[in-house]
Amino acid sequence: RVWKIMSFPSGINRPLLNKLYGVLSAFLSWHSKAYMIRFDISLYDSLPHNHKISKFRSIVVKSLESYYQSTVVFGWVREQNSTDDKCHYHCFVLLNGHKANSTNTTFDIVQHALALVVDINAYFPENCDYEIQRNSLASFQKALFRLSYLAKNDSKNGKPSAAKGYYFSHIEHKR
Repeated sequence: RVWKIMSFPSGINRPLLNKLYGVLSAFLSWHSKAYMIRFDISLYDSLPHNHKISKFRSIVVKSLESYYQSTVVFGWVREQNSTDDKCHYHCFVLLNGHKANSTNTTFDIVQHALALVVDINAYFPENCDYEIQRNSLASFQKALFRLSYLAKNDSKNGKPSAAKGYYFSHIEHKR
């Protein structure tokens, strides 16, 4: 298959794009319907590590899994133009689409996590949610196109060497 992805002057990180594709397809091997929500996290201070986003992710995942009684996949990609620039993270969550169908609960849980992790802020862009059907190439294409933004080469060169550039929950394809 050939998938349509976003195009950038500096190109795209194909291994990262392949990982995004793998996470999305593995999740759909477990759930015939997925609900994806895209949002951004910014830090007031750029740190040489990802401890704040890790703590934030842990709170959000535990809360969403408790609420929906289902596995949640969380992913983030760190961006920072230079060592002086503030870092930010492009994030997504994948939820069981049979249990989740709106951004309200995720938005509330993210707001709660923001109160527990100091000096971070969240932004939910317009049209940040996608319902993806396992057997619908069109719905998969829309979600993958949106996720392809995370694989752009721009804004990734200022990351400190000790910090990871991305994280995705581990999920295996169902056999």
